[in-house]
Amino acid sequence: MIRHAQDSDYGSLSSYQALCQQIKIGDVLTFSGQDIPSSVVKLATRSHYVHVAIVLSVESNSQQQLDILIAESHIDISLPSVGTGKRVLGVQFQWLSDRLTEHDGQVWWVPLKQPLTPEGLCQMQAWLREIEAERIPYDFLQAIEVGIEPLVKPKAETRLDLSALFCSELVTRALQLANVVDATLNPSEQTPSDVMQFPCFEKPVLIHNLVDDH
Repeated sequence: MIRHAQDSDYGSLSSYQALCQQIKIGDVLTFSGQDIPSSVVKLATRSHYVHVAIVLSVESNSQQQLDILIAESHIDISLPSVGTGKRVLGVQFQWLSDRLTEHDGQVWWVPLKQPLTPEGLCQMQAWLREIEAERIPYDFLQAIEVGIEPLVKPKAETRLDLSALFCSELVTRALQLANVVDATLNPSEQTPSDVMQFPCFEKPVLIHNLVDDH
């Protein structure tokens, strides 16, 4: 069972800006939710993790404040992707501060045990920028197959297909390109709960309460 880390495990993590100072490229954010799709995913995967995103960079946002840019595949199109400026039902870049503000549920920071190597970082970022520029769509069919199938029958092998991406598929492939996750894993079979079990990560740290301090 995963033990959720407390803020005290990261002593200076007292504000959003403190998070910006400590978070690393390749770290993951994981989300829980209360809506019907989230509840179904929780039931199917026996986990409260329903969405994952990965840190692409830490830089100044349009308000000239230090912020965390995340890459994700999402069905929320309320905000345009920071890279293309387009609203995309699928791969998009968003400022974490914006996601925290609008998200109704808990959010955790999942730190890597070790920073990415320069080579792994460049490979991962290049792929993420490529798929965001191509506006790769959300993979509804495989997301349903991976997330819902355990409710009705034993999990079957899922065909690897990266022409469309769901959230944990994107994160798994990004971490493989960064050389921190087993290259033999099939990204198209990984749920958010599976991502949380990757041995490259430290314990999750609850951060949703930091948004008020941003």
